[in-house]
Amino acid sequence: MNKKISLEKGELLPILLMLPTLLIVFIVMIIPLGYGIVISLFDYNVGSKLDVTAFVGNGNYLKLLHDPVVWTSLKNTLLFSMLAISGDMFIGTVIAVLLLKLKSSMGKFLRAVFTMPLLISPIIVGLIWRYVYDPNAGILYWFLSLLGISIDDFPGITSVSTALISVVIAHWWQITPFVLIVVTAGLVSIDSSLYEAAEIDGAGEIRRFWNISLPLLKRVYMVIMIISGVDTFKVFDIIFALTQGGPANSTLSVSIYAYKTAFETYRMGYAMAISLLAMMVSIILFAVPYMRFQKQDEE
Repeated sequence: MNKKISLEKGELLPILLMLPTLLIVFIVMIIPLGYGIVISLFDYNVGSKLDVTAFVGNGNYLKLLHDPVVWTSLKNTLLFSMLAISGDMFIGTVIAVLLLKLKSSMGKFLRAVFTMPLLISPIIVGLIWRYVYDPNAGILYWFLSLLGISIDDFPGITSVSTALISVVIAHWWQITPFVLIVVTAGLVSIDSSLYEAAEIDGAGEIRRFWNISLPLLKRVYMVIMIISGVDTFKVFDIIFALTQGGPANSTLSVSIYAYKTAFETYRMGYAMAISLLAMMVSIILFAVPYMRFQKQDEE
């Protein structure tokens, strides 16, 4: 027997309340994504007409397979994402644990200070660190000179060998506070009696963290990995402000390559194919593991 949804009983109210949000999502996300997929099937240049004569089907995607710059940018993006996420988690966790050991007032003050870089726009962070890495007037090389280290020892963003790690360091400076906040919230929520029982059993601080804190922070780290993973895989502004993908494409990300393809060479169809490739890789790397984790957690 079919059950009718009654407006009088309020059964339609949740659907009606969701309609404005669903409409916004459809207009802002679904329609542009669908249009982007359509454009990727055409040899479309900015300013030209989108007609059947420009239809190339999967031609743009086949071109990706033979474009070495695509694979260079994908390799750079994957390496940047891996280094950024691992560094964010490690540094953020260490700082969170240390601040919780301080007096409450001091911990709150330092936590607020460490959070400040998170409030700065990534493009501004890139410009700040561009001056930090300035070989002539940068504060980094002034400090390194006191330690007897010259620019030849660490060339920063001017060398292929150190440019990517230099960008990652700038990313750590801004995003680590996010991990600090989330991990601190996770640590505070853990029942203190678990630590007290472990201390009575003779467990040291490292062992207590490894056997109690780390397992209970599993969900927290998974959330951080998803958010940071997607954010780092589509990285654009901080790299563009620092190096614009150079030197010699050593920091070129997929997003920057798609941007340059679209707005410097005006090949919008090919740029959209590059963007969709990045989206698919991001889904495979982060969304699929998260769904599997959720399924295992429920079971």
